[in-house]
Amino acid sequence: MAGDVARPRLLTRLSAAMDEPWTLTVLAAPAGTGKTRLLAQWAHVLGSDEGEGTSVVWLAIQRGERDLESLRVALERLDDEPLRTSLDRVARTWSTETARALARSLRSAERRVVIIIDDVHLIESDQVADMLSTFVDTVPGNAHVVLSGRGTPRIPLARRRIAGIALELDARDLAFTPDEVKAFFRARGMSLSQGEITSVLRRTEGWATGLRLLELAALHDSFAPRLPLRGDSPSVTDYFVEEVFADLDHELSEFLVLTSVPESFTPELASRLTGGAPAAIVIEQLIRLNVLISRSRDEPAWYHYHPMLREFLYSRLHERDRDVVESLEKTTAEWFAAEQEHRLALAHATRSRDVTSMSLILRRCGMQLVLMGHADEVIAATAELPRSVLAEPVVQMLIASARLARGDASTAAALLDSSSSVGGESAVVRQWRKGLDLHIAVRRGGLPETLDRLELVLDEVTGESQLDTYVFLQAAMAELYVGNLDRAARFARFASDHAVVAGTAAAELQAAAIMNTAELFRGRMDEVLRSGACVDLRWAELGHPADSFYEVTRVWRYWVPFERMLVGDVDETLQVATDIIESGTEPAIARGLRGMIALLGADSAVDAHAAAVALLDNLSPRSENPLPVHWYAMMSAFAVRAFDRLGESALRDRFIVEVEHAIGSTGDVAVLRAIAALHDQEFALARQALAPVLEGNSRCLLPASMVDAWLVAACLDVQSGHPEQAQVSLAFALALAEPEEHVRRFADAGPVVARLLAARATPGARGRFADRVRERLAAMGMLIDEELTRRERIVLAALSRNATLREIAQQEFISPNTVKTHVRNIYRKLGVSDREAVTAAAHALGIE
Repeated sequence: MAGDVARPRLLTRLSAAMDEPWTLTVLAAPAGTGKTRLLAQWAHVLGSDEGEGTSVVWLAIQRGERDLESLRVALERLDDEPLRTSLDRVARTWSTETARALARSLRSAERRVVIIIDDVHLIESDQVADMLSTFVDTVPGNAHVVLSGRGTPRIPLARRRIAGIALELDARDLAFTPDEVKAFFRARGMSLSQGEITSVLRRTEGWATGLRLLELAALHDSFAPRLPLRGDSPSVTDYFVEEVFADLDHELSEFLVLTSVPESFTPELASRLTGGAPAAIVIEQLIRLNVLISRSRDEPAWYHYHPMLREFLYSRLHERDRDVVESLEKTTAEWFAAEQEHRLALAHATRSRDVTSMSLILRRCGMQLVLMGHADEVIAATAELPRSVLAEPVVQMLIASARLARGDASTAAALLDSSSSVGGESAVVRQWRKGLDLHIAVRRGGLPETLDRLELVLDEVTGESQLDTYVFLQAAMAELYVGNLDRAARFARFASDHAVVAGTAAAELQAAAIMNTAELFRGRMDEVLRSGACVDLRWAELGHPADSFYEVTRVWRYWVPFERMLVGDVDETLQVATDIIESGTEPAIARGLRGMIALLGADSAVDAHAAAVALLDNLSPRSENPLPVHWYAMMSAFAVRAFDRLGESALRDRFIVEVEHAIGSTGDVAVLRAIAALHDQEFALARQALAPVLEGNSRCLLPASMVDAWLVAACLDVQSGHPEQAQVSLAFALALAEPEEHVRRFADAGPVVARLLAARATPGARGRFADRVRERLAAMGMLIDEELTRRERIVLAALSRNATLREIAQQEFISPNTVKTHVRNIYRKLGVSDREAVTAAAHALGIE
């Protein structure tokens, strides 16, 4: 047939069934699923050379048929004389025995016979059903019967199903696949992209008639599957009236219309919508009649109508009194709210346009939706509320929290200010206000003052799990940001416990992310990986929800191998970071991750100044978008050294000042100043900055900062001519770094540390961890380039004995210029700049 799509996957199954020991195939599916067209294609194949030796009989059942006479007539038309002779012996009076005799007569056929009986659902007489059932059961092996229709309610097939002695194809089998959809429209001169094919399948669920209705729409308008044909358009309406409603009684038709309000429903919800009558029996009846209804889930049983059928039904509902529609929407919203289906509850409450219902559902589900990451839907719903409801404190607080969740701190702060605290506020409103105060401070700064003001009431609870979860989450974030890691973890555990009770997946993941981040800031790398794996499992259990805080834990799990100089999937990590940035929900975190990306790409940057500016713009603290103080401490040492490698000391110094302003004069900042002074060869300043840290008088936020401190000390010891002390300082750094494997800090510390490691001059530099550090630095190519050649070691030894360049040239029988080249290479590899420092380095490295 012109324009038909070849469907070999189904034709092959039909043909293969003929070679099986059974003699029956059943196609039972709703109207418009392509049953008849498929069988017509198959009959054409059987009638061609491919089907040589096969005769095809096609019979369409008509309403009111009282016997199988039309089947006898169809068989008599075959050009098969032995079969005709046998048919002549079959009685002309109809009974089940006549049907059995008719089937037995097929044994005489010269060729295999395929009998297609279409529209079997139109059989109304039990007598005809018994005859056809008897005929099917008696058909000999040289014949095959195909029953096709919207169902076979009067024909008993249970035994065959149990025994597996029939091929059955249903609506799911007949649904068009993506490739078949593409072929369908290509045959009509239309080329669809993959996205358009997905859109078409979402709207039609592969329903053949749905595709043809889209084709008809294309004849009158440009085809746009992004805005596909709706179920309430005239052509679709006509089809459903003729093909679906025509076969249903009033009770079934009414059930369909009333239950079209939700996209999917359970028997319990259907019963509520239809006045309380049991719905399970009606649903099963619709399934047997093969109306366009499918089961969505099994436990409990959920059902849904085909999208276009539902739109048609919903349009029929809207033709009635508006009060009926509003009442059904309210009933649906209340049912979903009771079932903890908060998004659906709010959607139906909004569609009801009933202010009371919307207000109640918002109070009941709004905070839950914010915690679940659906703040946009809350904001959209509140836009429908009248001013009298919007003026209520709880509603204003809800709007403010939704705005904050979307990153709009200014609007949230304005709302909070407009509903200034007054005496007599309820505990719930006070809890709202506390959570919003903290949330705004996390977004805009001022956390120390806010925490001081709220310290005595942070542990209070209202008994409303959603609201208490929100407050504890904001308290945990606030404590994390100011550096109180123990308190942050404590409030995060409180939030997690309440989130589990409230059933808010996003809040539970945020609490887990806070605890995971606190472990990272404590320097517990192994615990970060362990707890991150637990977060992964919980994320999978919760259905893989999109969540920025969970994605942050994935970034941390890259940072651990980065610090340890193990191979990590940089591209995947950067993609995760980019996804968080583009979501727009966490601007401060997004900015920090942009800084991480800039840091990772700094060494390969083409424009050194632009790379340094990117580091400054994204890693420098900002009061309006603060990040945890430990974050700045963790990133800053790497950033300072990156500025130095880029040759941007002025931007580096500005960065250190801004970090100190944000985190205070901690030991971490002193280490940053010592790193900068060492690079600038201001050795006295470096020692001065480092002394209080090494003496324990200036505490570091980050444990790894002490590793950096002792590495700087080792470099200063080499410069000052104390080789033994340099090895002791290196041993301290190795001991501090070993428990959590902070390897990268040794790589970033420069060539002097690399040479000290290579020298293995002390037991500390000869331990297992030192070997591990050397192996990883060598694997990354960071030790090979720093090795002194044999001739350079000879020149270095001569320099340490205060030999002149001319004396060295004469001793080694080389030119003075060659000696100068060797000296320049030695200075570069050892990270020194004068004779005094190079002599100290020679002693430190054991080169005499």
